[in-house]
Amino acid sequence: MIMILPFLLAVAALADSCKTIDRDYLTASDLAAAVPAFAKIEGNINLGYLPSAGTPRILTALDLQRIAKNHGLDLESVPDVCFARRTFVPGAEEIRAAMFSSLGIPGAKIEISSSIQRPVPFGELVFPRDGLQVSQLWNGYVRYGDNQKVPIWAKVRITAPMTRVVAVTNLPPGKPIQKNQVRLENYEGFPLDTTAARSLDEVVNYLPKSSLRALDAIRKTQLERIPDVTKGDLVKVQVIDGAAHLLFEGTAQSAGAKGSFITIRNGSSGKDFRAQVTGKDEAMVSIQSEGGQAQ
Repeated sequence: MIMILPFLLAVAALADSCKTIDRDYLTASDLAAAVPAFAKIEGNINLGYLPSAGTPRILTALDLQRIAKNHGLDLESVPDVCFARRTFVPGAEEIRAAMFSSLGIPGAKIEISSSIQRPVPFGELVFPRDGLQVSQLWNGYVRYGDNQKVPIWAKVRITAPMTRVVAVTNLPPGKPIQKNQVRLENYEGFPLDTTAARSLDEVVNYLPKSSLRALDAIRKTQLERIPDVTKGDLVKVQVIDGAAHLLFEGTAQSAGAKGSFITIRNGSSGKDFRAQVTGKDEAMVSIQSEGGQAQ
């Protein structure tokens, strides 16, 4: 044990003086910077990979002599050398800058409560928008080397000046919302919340699915459009099969707004079929040229 200790101390001291490289492999030119005799070898020759986590790779004198001999050099006395992949622990300001670049929302504020604390290969920090979860855990990555990626993360709180629609009075379900029943309100909120109603056009003349209370912010998920077709309506149905067009009437078995699919009963055959609502009491069925399936 006493004999091993000096060896371990020497290895640790060598690792502390490792030469860092911004790539995941070692070349002859890297080696020549530490041992000039290797300048006689073509510089771009690959001499093996470096661990991406920054773990040192120590080349002993015997290793160097073997490499030299393989390339026609004869070296007698060379020192042990150490190389490591350049790594870093992403700092809060670096993370915040990458997030602002991806977010692209003027006036946004980003607070970082925690983030990855382990070393990662040195490279470009990227936090794509689709990596941001509702919980505001933002998953990103470091791009390094030959477009390689290593995952990183940060727990954040993001706010920005926003508008939202607020009910002025209680809103009953099933009755179209009038303009005087709602108002716009400025606030600081999560800018990527796609469920919040942010303009009057997203609320006025829509139907609440359930009762909405006065002073509550309104979400688009709480609303539905006024149906262009209601159950029991007589609907004009246009059937398109290539160049052929057919027009007849049927009775709606379900309700739907423009763009939605409803069930309609053919008065002649008594059979039900699905059609897409195209307007007030109007629908269309398109027959595929292959297979004859109605959409």
